[in-house]
Amino acid sequence: MADILAAHYFAGVIGLSVLRRWYVDGDRNEVRLAELRDLLDRCDEFPHSLKLNPIERDLSNGYAEWSSTYDGPNPLIETENPVVFPLLERLAGAGVTALDAACGTGRHAATLASLGCDTTGVDASAEMLAVAREKVPGARFEHGDVESLPFVDAVFDVAIISLALCHLADPSRAVAELGRVLRPGGALVITDPHPVGELLGGQAFYGGISPGKPMTWVRNHYHSAATWLRAVRAAGLEVTGCEEVPFGESQIAAAPASLVYAEATRDAMIGLPSLWVWHLTKPSR
Repeated sequence: MADILAAHYFAGVIGLSVLRRWYVDGDRNEVRLAELRDLLDRCDEFPHSLKLNPIERDLSNGYAEWSSTYDGPNPLIETENPVVFPLLERLAGAGVTALDAACGTGRHAATLASLGCDTTGVDASAEMLAVAREKVPGARFEHGDVESLPFVDAVFDVAIISLALCHLADPSRAVAELGRVLRPGGALVITDPHPVGELLGGQAFYGGISPGKPMTWVRNHYHSAATWLRAVRAAGLEVTGCEEVPFGESQIAAAPASLVYAEATRDAMIGLPSLWVWHLTKPSR
């Protein structure tokens, strides 16, 4: 079977950069075509010849391997934080019970606890929870599944689930569970990779790129607005806001193609949405 090469990825990025603006600037199109010709002429030279051959990990093994490095540098987190932190600051405070669902390393639990919340985190990965417990000693952390949360009904004032529902083929059951554990009048924040990420070949890659070492990744399922709205409605929640956050500068710079084709990579990514950020509420009785 043929190897998956860096050249394949580079060619896709150059092609997308042309497709997005082919009708605007003929001179730029010619620059991109020249890059593509050069790439095809040098497929057998590094870095174009670098064998990537990505290997998919299941959720358990993937996050066990990723746990020690998940917090950064992580450009997706860097793009999310400036949008999510102001939301949590408005919702959090002394006496507020807060849930960081699929908490991973506890980064949002740390914020909620620092803002005075009575904070609980839950995650299915023992390795990620070990990092979270060390990072946020003032919060409680439990092992559990977001599709069957280990909590009674209506116990939290605020909940957040960040960059996690993408790992489910259908987020509906998890959204319903999050709605169940919210008190009436409570707020839920959901962040998730935007479907445009699939256009750019995005998956949950981790571990970097090294010669002779396959890339590793955990599968993202990209959910449309229609999927989210069906899930929210079925859970009895209301949408109070939705943001489609564009790719940040750190994400663009971190794309491997930026090292070789910086302008093409920027043209391919700039202005496209990277993240969903949903603001939801549970109606008061």
